Amino acid sequence: GATNVPWELDAAIRRRFEKRVYIPLPEPEARAIMVKLHLGDTPNNLSESDFDTLGRLTEGASGSDIKVLVKEALMEPLRRCQQAQQFMPIGNYLMPCEQYPNCPYCPPKLSSDPPNKDYSCKRCKAIRMQLWDVPSEKLKAPDVNVKDFQTVLRHSVSSVSKEELEKYTEWTKQFGQEGA
Repeated sequence: GATNVPWELDAAIRRRFEKRVYIPLPEPEARAIMVKLHLGDTPNNLSESDFDTLGRLTEGASGSDIKVLVKEALMEPLRRCQQAQQFMPIGNYLMPCEQYPNCPYCPPKLSSDPPNKDYSCKRCKAIRMQLWDVPSEKLKAPDVNVKDFQTVLRHSVSSVSKEELEKYTEWTKQFGQEGA
């Protein structure tokens, strides 16, 4: 059997566990590999250095925490599409602009403008539109990048407190053996 709360076992149950092994949280290298595995073949522009940085930034994260982190980071490009006010033509596709206005020459939308006014920028070519105005076959979502992970990491990433980790270590010293 296995348990996540070994200190709640009474002595009779504890004796029935032949091995009492504590498996610690993953090290930075393992966390970086987990990020890569959960990203899979999703288009991204993360470098090896970015993965190493993410491994360090996720100190205290479990494998499950890493999975949730990647899932949330994968949603960030979609959120950028939803928040975009301009889209840039890239070949046959439209990609959300990172900021609004995209350049200082983009025409502002005024309440006094006629309903069908063209807000395309003559200088940078950005088109003022919302996500629902973009035909689905024309939408090109941005690749996942390290900033997407940093955005998600601003919120808590670890579901395990230092106090809990100390409790596991203390229990292992008293009743268990070190993990593999």
